Amino acid sequence: MKSLFLQVYLVFLVLFFSAFFLVYLFTQLTLRSVITQEINSSLSVMWQSVASLVQEEDFQYDEEIMVNFRRGTGSFLKVLKDGKPIELQPDKSVLNFPSKYGLFLFEINGRQFAGYGNNYGNYYIVVYKDITDKKALSEEFSKKFVIGWLTLLFLYTLIAYPLWRFSFRVVRKLAQRIKESNPAKLEGLDERVPSELKPIVESYNRLVERLSTYLNTQKFFFYHLSHELKTPLSIIRTSADLALSRQRRPLEMRELLLSIRDAVDRATQTLEKLLLLYRLEAQNVIPKKEKLELRALVMDVLKEFKQLIESKNLNVEVFQDNFEVEGDYELVHSLFSNLIENAIKYSFPNGTIRVHKRDTCLVIEDEGIGISEEDLKKVFEPFFRSEQAKQEEGLGLGLSISRAIVNIMGWHIHIHSSPNKGTCVKVCVKNF
Repeated sequence: MKSLFLQVYLVFLVLFFSAFFLVYLFTQLTLRSVITQEINSSLSVMWQSVASLVQEEDFQYDEEIMVNFRRGTGSFLKVLKDGKPIELQPDKSVLNFPSKYGLFLFEINGRQFAGYGNNYGNYYIVVYKDITDKKALSEEFSKKFVIGWLTLLFLYTLIAYPLWRFSFRVVRKLAQRIKESNPAKLEGLDERVPSELKPIVESYNRLVERLSTYLNTQKFFFYHLSHELKTPLSIIRTSADLALSRQRRPLEMRELLLSIRDAVDRATQTLEKLLLLYRLEAQNVIPKKEKLELRALVMDVLKEFKQLIESKNLNVEVFQDNFEVEGDYELVHSLFSNLIENAIKYSFPNGTIRVHKRDTCLVIEDEGIGISEEDLKKVFEPFFRSEQAKQEEGLGLGLSISRAIVNIMGWHIHIHSSPNKGTCVKVCVKNF
């Protein structure tokens, strides 16, 4: 593919040539039109003069009249009466000139002539004029115009080419800057560039920003993945070593196997949640558009936590109205599963959890340990857990996943809380 510089240069060259050619064509046609009108006008005047003379009786040109006519007008004349030529002295060669009606052009012995002929009574009058000098004027104009155009084209090539290359120096600098960029540390370009290039630079900087965020997200997840898997893997290795170190009784072996299973479950849960959060943060999830009934979905989630609810003797109140939304069932189920699980885990025993509808929002309220104002600013950060929350098992990923889900769905989530008084989580949907 040709370079952008060469393409732009050639486009302007074609435009320059086209504009010059149109100017030449317009000027040439205008000049020819003016010359033709001037010739037609002068011949018409002479024709009228001759027509006024032939009105006289016994009209006849003599030598003196013919000489004076030629000297005064620089023209030739032919007059026919009843189809027969009248004696025209002293130049009979005019009789060989063509006889036509209206304005006409012809050439004799390399010279250009224009004639105008018409009937006048029983006379036919033709006036001729040598227009060689006027044709030469038009040709000379065309010649000089072409020479001028070629000169300007040469000057354009001589001057414009370096100027265009100079104007593209900014593009070359940008290309060199991008080429020298360090993939490990991407940096944006200086936006102090010509206005024509600013959209490109701004788009590149936005791309760099997104790539930096993506790379930082990758580093973050890989770091925490290795950190979170280290403990369950250590438990699995230790339990396996103990089981293999000597002969164990069935009860001891069962305890070690249960320990391994619990560690595997924890590692699996950590991996699944991290991968889900990673996919959500990287926007690799395209939500489905399904009709969902939120009350039925909430009831399904509560069934999954039935044992935990009964162990804490919690009272759960759920709204009775239908609440239809459009969304992805798996994502929405994961969203409310995280929120309801948090409400159950951090509720005080014998407390109440309320799930109710408020306008276009679903509200989940508990009477648990709550969250301080300072910690509320960090609750959506992955792996963040307040000191009070660390008393319960968890990874600190639930609210991060919840926020990522509502962002993808185009919904909104708000949390209000007070320590030891409970937490209120409000999820507002886009459509219902």
